[in-house]
Amino acid sequence: MPASPEPKVSVVVPIYKVERYLRQCVDSILAQTLQEIEVILVDDGSPDACPAMVDEFAARDSRVVAVHQPNGGYGKAVNHGISLARAPYIGIIESDDWIEPAMYKKLYTRATATGADVVKCMFWKYDSTQPEGQQDELYTSRVGDLRTAPDSPFCPRDWAPIFAFHASLWSNLYRADFLRRIPIIETAGAGYQDFPFIMEVLARAQTMSVVKEPLLHYRVEEGQGSSTTCNDERLLRMPAMSLRGREVLEQLGALPAVKEAFYLHVFLANATFQRSIRPDLAQQYFDQYHALLAPVAKDPDFRYCYFSAKEKCRARLIAAGGSVRNLRKRWGILRRPGGIVTLRLNGRDIDL
Repeated sequence: MPASPEPKVSVVVPIYKVERYLRQCVDSILAQTLQEIEVILVDDGSPDACPAMVDEFAARDSRVVAVHQPNGGYGKAVNHGISLARAPYIGIIESDDWIEPAMYKKLYTRATATGADVVKCMFWKYDSTQPEGQQDELYTSRVGDLRTAPDSPFCPRDWAPIFAFHASLWSNLYRADFLRRIPIIETAGAGYQDFPFIMEVLARAQTMSVVKEPLLHYRVEEGQGSSTTCNDERLLRMPAMSLRGREVLEQLGALPAVKEAFYLHVFLANATFQRSIRPDLAQQYFDQYHALLAPVAKDPDFRYCYFSAKEKCRARLIAAGGSVRNLRKRWGILRRPGGIVTLRLNGRDIDL
C-alpha cells in the first residue's frame, strides 16, 4: 500500500455503539475531494462490530489511523484523537453523521485564505426514516442564523449571536495549534460535554469565518441513542455543563459582551432537557436550572433582547426560583390595554 501524502486536514471520529451508521460516516470522509486527509477513528471500547470495522477501514485505506481504547467517554476519545493528529487543521465528525464530498476542501480553502482560527459551515438535520426527498432539513436558528453571519472573517465576540447558535463542534474546521489549547471535558456518560468546549472556542478565537452552505448531515432520528433522548440521571449533568460554559466565559472576560445570546442558548437547551427528565428528578433539575438563570434576575442591564415574550416570562419565573410544581401554578401572562405584556409572578404583576 503506497504511503499516504502529508495530511492537510486530520479528521477525528469518536466511535461508540454506532455500527448502524459508521460505514456511511467513514465512507463519506474517505470520499472527500480533498485527498490529503488523515482519518483518526477512535474506538472508545465499543461493544459491537465497530472495532472490527475500524480495523477494516485502516486495512483498506492508508489514510486511516485505527485507535482502540477502553471506554472513557466522548471527551476522552476526542482528546485522544486530537493528540494524534498530524495535520495543521483538524475536524471532528460524529460517527452517526455524514458529510458532503467537498466539505473539507471548502473549509480548508477558506481557512488557508483567511487564516481564521475556526471555519464553520451550515448543516442539515438528517432523518433517514423520513420519505425520500424529505430526509434533510436545513438547520436554521432564530438567533445566530449563519446565513446572517458577517461575510468577512470576524471575531466571535463581535458577533454575539453566534453564542446562541447550536454548539455543532462537528461542523467546524480548527487550526490545530489553536484547538490543542482547548480540551473537551472528559466526563464519561455526560450529555452536552461539547457546550463548555464550544464556548471556549468562541471566546478564544480571534477570527472565525462562515461558509454559508450546508455541507454536513446531522442525524436526528428516533432510536439513535443521543443524549437528548436519555431519560435518566445523565440529563442532570446538562445544567452543570451549562454552568461550566458560563464559568469559561467569565474567566475569559467574554460574558458581558455575549450574555444576551449565551443565556438564550442555555435557557432553550435546558428547556429541552427539562422536558425529558423523569418526574422524580424534575425538582432537582429545576434547582440547577434556577442556579443557571439566577444572575439574570439580578442584572439590571439584562434586556432579554433575543427572547420572545413567552420565553422571557418563563426565564424570569425560573430565575425567581421556587419549585417546579409552583412554576406551573404561578405561570401567568397578561396583556393590558396599550399592548403592555405583564408577567404575573406570585400574585404580583411585572411589566415586561
